Amino acid sequence: MGNLWIGPPGAMVEIDQAAKSFDRTADLGISEYKSIGGRATLTRNLSPVRRLKLAWDLLAPAHARALDRIARRVDRPGPVFVVDPAAGNVLAPAQAAGLGVAGATGITGLTQWFKVTTGTVTENTGTPGTYLFTAADTTSLVAWRCVDTIGNFPATPGLQVSFRAPTAIAAIGTVSVGIDFKKADGTYLSTLSATGAIVSGTVPANAAYLTPTAKPGTAGAYSLAGACLTYGGGTAENSAPGDGLPPMSVTNYTDAPGRPLPYRTISLDLVEVSSATG
Repeated sequence: MGNLWIGPPGAMVEIDQAAKSFDRTADLGISEYKSIGGRATLTRNLSPVRRLKLAWDLLAPAHARALDRIARRVDRPGPVFVVDPAAGNVLAPAQAAGLGVAGATGITGLTQWFKVTTGTVTENTGTPGTYLFTAADTTSLVAWRCVDTIGNFPATPGLQVSFRAPTAIAAIGTVSVGIDFKKADGTYLSTLSATGAIVSGTVPANAAYLTPTAKPGTAGAYSLAGACLTYGGGTAENSAPGDGLPPMSVTNYTDAPGRPLPYRTISLDLVEVSSATG
């Protein structure tokens, strides 16, 4: 398991000290109503909201200052991203399973993937709600979007990343995969590539975003289920459940002097937000 990283794309801070408490329970948004007769009725939000509660004792001054600046939005007004060391796959849950996003506004199966060269991404008519990449030839390449921002995946220099192709594509002997790194303005920087189903490496200097890609190398239709993009150390695993990488905002913050000084006791509460600019 890797360390926690937190901050904006291109400027995430690595916190290498383990938190004394770490609660990542999602808010399911369930309300229960009981009738006079004792029967229960439940209502539930369409999508659970991720919440994080983090606390550190005797945190080193440099890390404490970094978290203080993030909580008070000193360097940027918008939310931040949190690379959760307990998350094994930062692809969205439905995306990792090769599914459309039921009930999501503005998010369809086709917004989760896109063709880079030839080929098409289409819904599987034989199994509605599942998606296929049809490679037209040996050069056909499919790429993944960050569903939580409908764009590139946030990253930062020095972060370890690993990507594994979907199960069906990984089984092809001609498969190759890559991770395209991009600058803060979205322009192309460099590519990390590998022959086979898995590519792993370190985000280079000046990178703020990344886009994983897969090339079957053989024409045909392939399920998009089973892909994995992992951050912070470790190798991407086959069919690891998607956890997502949503923008988050700090909703509560405490900062107290530690004993001995200059160490600090810090806690942060964060909640998933619906906009990367809010």
